[in-house]
Amino acid sequence: MLKTFALILLVLSLALFSGSCAVHRAEAPAIKPPEEEADCSIPVLQDELARLEHALKGPGEGRVNDLLRVARLSFLLGELSPKEEKSRYFEKGEHYSQLLLREKPYGVEGHYWLALNLCGLAEQGGARRGLKMVPEIVEELEKALKENPAYDQAGPHRVLGRIYFECPSWPLSVGNIPQAYSHLSAAVAIAPENSTNHLFLAEALFKMGKTEEARQELQMVLNGTRNALCRKFLEEDRQEALRLLQKK
Repeated sequence: MLKTFALILLVLSLALFSGSCAVHRAEAPAIKPPEEEADCSIPVLQDELARLEHALKGPGEGRVNDLLRVARLSFLLGELSPKEEKSRYFEKGEHYSQLLLREKPYGVEGHYWLALNLCGLAEQGGARRGLKMVPEIVEELEKALKENPAYDQAGPHRVLGRIYFECPSWPLSVGNIPQAYSHLSAAVAIAPENSTNHLFLAEALFKMGKTEEARQELQMVLNGTRNALCRKFLEEDRQEALRLLQKK
């Protein structure tokens, strides 16, 4: 009887101890999922960015969604703008992504848009600076992947796959074609309607010598109906797929 009672006390004490050490996430505000832009006009996007930046100077219930939107808009404008303006937008996106992480430390959004804006800065900074930034970018994408692999049409898998495809291999960097293939296959499985997922997977398959499978993926690019950022990029993906089909 005493042994049974002692065992019960031990179980209860362990349960209480475990409960006291558990990390509970604060309830996060609702946040809107991203959708590709219907209008990629730079002036339209610039106007929205300026309006939201002004709104963020004061308190507001929609602050988290505004921070998310500004981080995304900054990245998109960095992608669309002339070379001399790109870094300014990516730096802005990095800043607002960091603010988003402070306001909403749990969740995919802050990590994902921080990683993408850092990718933009890495590309603009040249090869040496870019390679130095890769570990931080991969770390943020891994955090995003853990939170929600399906976010932004399988964005964490898509971008990680592209990094492993593009970067030099060890010891210079993290380049690894099998890992690229793994992530990009996952991206296609999660978001098969996304044209870029198929395009990036096709390029990895070509690199692996799997020409027929790669050509099948390029055909899927031509049938794609969505692009994570902007509808105009859907047509660019199709043109690149046609170019590769003719070349290969």
